[in-house]
Amino acid sequence: MNLPQSLRWIPANSTWSKWKPVIRSALAAWIAVVVFIIPSIENILGQAAFLIIIASFLSPPSDPFIAVLEREIIVLIFVALGWAWVCLGLMFASLARTQTVPDASMRTIITGEYIEAGPSVIIGVFIFIGSTFFLYIKARLGPGPFLPASVFGCICVDISLMTAVLFPYPYYKIGQIIILPLAFHSAISLIVSIFVFPQSVSAQFTTYMQGAVTPLAAAISLHKSHLLEDVTSSAFSYKQITDAANKAENTLPMLAAAARLLKLDIVYTRLAPTDYTEMHGIVRKLMVRVHGMGVYFILIHPTREQFPVTPAVSHPATPVHPRSPSPRPDRPSSVTTEERHAPSADKEIRHHKPSHHHQPLSSHARSYPANSTSPFHSPRPYKHSRSHHAHHTLLHSSLLHLALSRVPKHSGETAVGVFESQKYLNLEAIHLSHPDSTFFTARANELLSDSCQDLLSVCQEALGISGAWIGNVGGFSFDFLRGRHEDKAQHHREEVQRYEDLLEKLTRELDEFSTKKRLTVLDPYRPMFDRSDDTSSDYEVPPHRYLFHCYVYQYHLLQFAALLQDMLKEIIRLETQREKPKLWLPSMPKLFTWRTWEPYEINEQEDDEDPETIPGIDPTWMTDLGKAVKRDPDALPPRNGLERVMNWIYRAVISIGGGNMLFALKAATLTVILAIPSFLKTSAEFAYANKFVWAVFMAQLTLARFRGDTTFGVIARIISTFAGGLIGTVIWYISAGNGRGNPYGLAAVCAVCYPSFFFARLYWPIAPMTNLIIWVTTALVVGYSYNDTHLTVSSSPGWGIDVAWRRFVLVIVGVLAAGIFSHFPPSTTIRSYQRRTLATTSAELGSIYCSVVSYANSHVEKDSSITVRSLLAIRSKLKRSLVLKENAVYEFSLRGRWPSERYLKILEIQTQIAYELCYLMSVVHDLEPAWAHAFLRRTRMLDSDFQGDVLAVISLISNALHTGSPLPQITPCPLLDRFMLRRHGLNVVHEESEDDYGLPRTLTVDTLENLQYLTFCVGVSTAFGIITRLDRLMVAVKELVGEQYHIDGMGMSVMTTEV
Repeated sequence: MNLPQSLRWIPANSTWSKWKPVIRSALAAWIAVVVFIIPSIENILGQAAFLIIIASFLSPPSDPFIAVLEREIIVLIFVALGWAWVCLGLMFASLARTQTVPDASMRTIITGEYIEAGPSVIIGVFIFIGSTFFLYIKARLGPGPFLPASVFGCICVDISLMTAVLFPYPYYKIGQIIILPLAFHSAISLIVSIFVFPQSVSAQFTTYMQGAVTPLAAAISLHKSHLLEDVTSSAFSYKQITDAANKAENTLPMLAAAARLLKLDIVYTRLAPTDYTEMHGIVRKLMVRVHGMGVYFILIHPTREQFPVTPAVSHPATPVHPRSPSPRPDRPSSVTTEERHAPSADKEIRHHKPSHHHQPLSSHARSYPANSTSPFHSPRPYKHSRSHHAHHTLLHSSLLHLALSRVPKHSGETAVGVFESQKYLNLEAIHLSHPDSTFFTARANELLSDSCQDLLSVCQEALGISGAWIGNVGGFSFDFLRGRHEDKAQHHREEVQRYEDLLEKLTRELDEFSTKKRLTVLDPYRPMFDRSDDTSSDYEVPPHRYLFHCYVYQYHLLQFAALLQDMLKEIIRLETQREKPKLWLPSMPKLFTWRTWEPYEINEQEDDEDPETIPGIDPTWMTDLGKAVKRDPDALPPRNGLERVMNWIYRAVISIGGGNMLFALKAATLTVILAIPSFLKTSAEFAYANKFVWAVFMAQLTLARFRGDTTFGVIARIISTFAGGLIGTVIWYISAGNGRGNPYGLAAVCAVCYPSFFFARLYWPIAPMTNLIIWVTTALVVGYSYNDTHLTVSSSPGWGIDVAWRRFVLVIVGVLAAGIFSHFPPSTTIRSYQRRTLATTSAELGSIYCSVVSYANSHVEKDSSITVRSLLAIRSKLKRSLVLKENAVYEFSLRGRWPSERYLKILEIQTQIAYELCYLMSVVHDLEPAWAHAFLRRTRMLDSDFQGDVLAVISLISNALHTGSPLPQITPCPLLDRFMLRRHGLNVVHEESEDDYGLPRTLTVDTLENLQYLTFCVGVSTAFGIITRLDRLMVAVKELVGEQYHIDGMGMSVMTTEV
């Protein structure tokens, strides 16, 4: 059955495991309806009894019990705090009241007869401060358990104070009509969470973990098949591998959210909730490794980025033994630019080899039949049609044209990055190209495939079995009901033996790969060391970049397999130590330790996030990495107690100007403005009778930090309110007919409709806000209609279509007010948010880069998982900003279109740098001290001049993005030019280096086969990737902010120098 794309989410979520939360939520909501229609309980709940139905949709018990408990407790605490604030405000208002009438009738109260100016002003101030507090928490903490609590806190303050202003005495019980329905809802939700398809945090965690491991197994399967394909073909694509890896990584935020509550879980099972901590860390690292394996296809793909992606200039060979020069007949005798910068021994080797590739390989090469078309057996001779010098001259004549062509025609913009483009094109054409790259790529890929297929197969098997274990590990609860004890023990021993056999198989294959199979990729380079082969002089050794490409893949595969070893060992340990189920209780509950930097379940559509904060990174740790500490340019550090106090007061006042506080103050101001009709005698009765408070808190919650999100909220709330009003009206008239509401009919209709309603509430892939407003409006229409027909109230908006129409009109009033008010200062745009976010992530990437280099230099024992976790947090932040920028289209501007593609380019480059830093951290962790120092020397990471340029580039990029200021036309970029200052080829230590760190200066077969050499090469390649991406990031930022400080003739001097 071919369903349209908009409906495919229905069968995709129609599984029993997905229906359990739906049934639990629907049952809780239906019980709330039953409680609501009982007359005695409805009288207890009061005029706002319908809130019990609304809360069922706002906070359904679809999560594990501990998560529901945490959320409901926080909601009740915030509402109680709001009630306490209301009582304090009423006390001060009563002190300012000149007339107190404790026995006033409700009929006269709602007319506004007792409203006085003094108490109204005081209540307005308390509304302002209370709204500011809750909205600041909403913006500061973002998504998480505090989000619904802050919303309910705002509702409590708004309804209570806007109603209490009418009373001629302090009506302290006003908050009770808000908190009682929510307390009933919380009790129902908790009871249902315990008894109806109860779910533990551990079960949710294993579900998410299985959702991460399953795509990894699919990715490994795709790696096996893609390595067997013709990677040089224009039809070759590795998108499936990337999609599978991204699908696995997308589960990590949800996995982190569940992991946060593991220590609070209460379960009866074999494994303790905290036993999953080690598995969680392994799965996180597997994500990095599978992305690292995918880097290989980026390196070799014919449509990859034009900027260089190999570690250094790729000389075709590296000297082993000195030979007498014998110039090739097809090569001109003049010395090229490349040769002038190359070591003399390198020139000897290059001149010594002819351009033929049909030399037979060693015995490790793959055999083919006589009619095979393998590139290994195809002669690939080539000759230069002109000298390199002539080629460079032609190139230089077109450099400026190529740089300028990057600017769209008729755009009105001047070219940027011309200086960097000239330098890069020179480097790419002179040092980083080879006429036979297609042949060498196919040849290296074929050898790589031969070496990796067996290990990939075992890894795929290990992932499949581990994923099955993760999915079933929680299924041993109450296992004493199943069969005899002897049979269960025997089955358990067989399972453990199965895991041990698989671990032994993986270990054996990994050892064989490490010692033998991985060396297959060296076959094209072995003729360099074979003196007895007279024909070796006719064999052209491939440039070292192709070996480095293979090493990158092999290194990450080695690490991936080693992590799978750890996973199997952990499974075996848990299976042997946790044989019997028991009741696990939390040792020290910590329900209120949430911080903004902790990982949480990401709501990618959330629009109230701080661009200056990266959730998942401890701010103190970021400072420890070396983040620059800002100084006060107008004052020295305080010297005494008085100066410290005044300094603290000054900083507290300045902090009010932060984005979150400004947003909260602005939204609170809008709340007070819209509440004015309730404070005036002439309009108070009209506002109360027509429930104008709906418009107030709808405007309050529609206003967002960014204009685009507010505009989107206006449109989404109008559409969703209309749809919800129609659904609620239909539900009401089906249950009531032409009457004034039938409790039995309402309960029956809700019992039928709620399962489908909550299925859409939980899984409908539309904007979360739109989804929520539809069902909240539906509940409000039904609940308010029944409330007004069965309770004696002072003013009634009606029922059915009357309620829906009044709700729709008030929503339009509120959201339009929010939309208009969002354009008043202080006004923040998504465009500014994007720049500030990218500036923040740029700065933190620079900090982590410094931490990795420091670790490589000192090798002080340090938990590298902190770095990996922080880089994951940066990538999550970038992904959320990618989603948030979609609402930028709602920010109307007369200045011109927003350059979304340029922002996307910067975001993609930063994401790539984050991955590269993960790989670099792993490499320096695995390198021995001598190899690590040789690596730092080759990559110039200990060169203060070069590192000064690198950090200057990062600082320039971050500051330009943060302020929007143009960058200098001449910058330290391209960094690659200085990174490649000394060419090493395959050598570890440069022949002119004073210190060899105890490593061989002359390249040998043993060096090539050394595992540390493989790691070293991967580190060089990774460092090269970071440097090239920083250069590319500089050009991308220049395209966004522009350039300044022009110097005439600088471009021509660069070209003349290069020539």
